[in-house]
Amino acid sequence: MSITLSEPRLKHLLCSPGHIRITMRQSLPLLALVTAAVVSARPAARDTDCCALLSAIYPDKLQLCTAPALAPSCYFVPDITEEVATAVKLFTDNDCKFFVRAGGHHSTPGAANNGGAVTIAMTNFKQKDVDPVNNIISVGPGNRFHEVYTATDAYDKVAVLGRYAQVGTGLLLGADLSYLNNPEGLSVDNIVAHEVVLANGTVVIASADSHPDLHKALKGGGDNFGVITRYDLKVFDRPHNVLGGLVTYGEEAMPFYDDLAYDYHVNAAVNDLETHILPQWGFNGATGKRESFTPFYYGKDQPNLPPSLQPWVEVPWVHNTIRNTTALAPLSFENHDGYVNGDAQQQRTITIYADRDFFHEVSDRFHQFAQQYTNVEGFYALHCKMPITPFMVEKGVENGGNVLGLEGLDRPISILYFGVTSKSVADSDAIFAAHEEFIENLRSIAASRGLLHRYIMWNYSGFNQQVIASYGDDNVAFLKDVSQRYDPTGAFQRLVGGQKIPQ
Repeated sequence: MSITLSEPRLKHLLCSPGHIRITMRQSLPLLALVTAAVVSARPAARDTDCCALLSAIYPDKLQLCTAPALAPSCYFVPDITEEVATAVKLFTDNDCKFFVRAGGHHSTPGAANNGGAVTIAMTNFKQKDVDPVNNIISVGPGNRFHEVYTATDAYDKVAVLGRYAQVGTGLLLGADLSYLNNPEGLSVDNIVAHEVVLANGTVVIASADSHPDLHKALKGGGDNFGVITRYDLKVFDRPHNVLGGLVTYGEEAMPFYDDLAYDYHVNAAVNDLETHILPQWGFNGATGKRESFTPFYYGKDQPNLPPSLQPWVEVPWVHNTIRNTTALAPLSFENHDGYVNGDAQQQRTITIYADRDFFHEVSDRFHQFAQQYTNVEGFYALHCKMPITPFMVEKGVENGGNVLGLEGLDRPISILYFGVTSKSVADSDAIFAAHEEFIENLRSIAASRGLLHRYIMWNYSGFNQQVIASYGDDNVAFLKDVSQRYDPTGAFQRLVGGQKIPQ
């Protein structure tokens, strides 16, 4: 069983059971915080000795916890890279299990938090320095994306980031889908350099010119090699005015949804690179109806959507905020609206080749699945279809390559996201088991029709989906080699949770 925990806001609230917050989707099915950090509900061995060792060095930066089933034994809140390096070396030398938390976006148990170990909370790493001459922003992992957008908005520039205000930089370790995917590729392919604390406490800058093997491994390899203390990201010029907003749809628009989503995958995303939307719909168990809250972005200065996206506003909609804007940070907050603290949640994903008929079938099947749980308090189901195009993959190759295994893609693929939420943790076991069975059955159907792609996107994966194995044998072998080179004792395989390199 899994539950989702939101990131604690204040150090003195980090460990109090009365302040544990479980994140859910209640009114708007927006993707970002639905995928907040999942932790195991099973108690783990409490590494109190490791907390004591760390407390002896940094007594003012440690908070002990009293909820062993849900919280770590302690939170460590460093301020500078050298403090992270000291802590990581201590953990490695003493076989201390530990986790690293930026925004707490990923849902794999142990990726950002878990019961009974030590969590390094990167909350205070708030660097966001824009170099408008070299078109780079240096970003600390304690930032949420709205903070980065605010920094780049001041220069009429934009980085290839997630679209939601409160999502953190952990997204940059998996792949990351963004407003700029269509013209510039995935976020991981637009990272110029990583500042990394290795298992032995050494700090290195990994880039195309220094430790290029580690730099490439981090573009999709996640938390398997070190603790990232800084990302140097490309930024791109944008018009002072761009077009953006959120369109709300009700049940009346659902018959058109999959045709529109398919056209976006194979037409707009391919042929009109300045476009970006996130096709999604949610099923609200309380109303028994589907609804959609779809973000739009068009990277040109014009008053109306281009012809490639115009059909989205020709179907019935409930609310439409598309307008000219000089800033992307407000758009990210608009996408974030509607999240409240709540319940148990599970996510899973598969990847298919974009196919109109199967898009319809997937939506129909998931709708039928969701309708079984209208009697469950707080039940919500969310489904998204997000494209990766051959051009996006080519941009990654141009930028030095990554480990995702997508090279040679000859037609658009679709990342299919599925999430379910319930109000009561007691209800979640049966729902989660049924959800997993549903997705695996869907995977089998797609495979039988030649539509399944092997890739599993880290950012939207379930805890037991074999993400790194999906990158292919050559990439797995490369990641093993890099791990052995930079972490010969396998500390980040043994001591840190999350998606691990297959052994």
